[in-house]
Amino acid sequence: MILAFIMLFVGAILLGGAWSFAKQRHPWWSVAVLALAGLLCIGVSLFRIYQ
Repeated sequence: MILAFIMLFVGAILLGGAWSFAKQRHPWWSVAVLALAGLLCIGVSLFRIYQ
C-alpha cells in the first residue's frame, strides 16, 4: 500500500515536470514521455490502492 502512495507522489512529480517542460518550450517528445510516465504511475498507483 505504501508503494502505491509513493508511485502516486512520483507520478505527480512527473506530471509537474511535463508541465514545466511544456512551458519552457522543450521538444514535444520529452513533454509527451514525461506526461505518459506520470499518467502511467498515477494509473498503476490508483489501481493498486483500489484493488
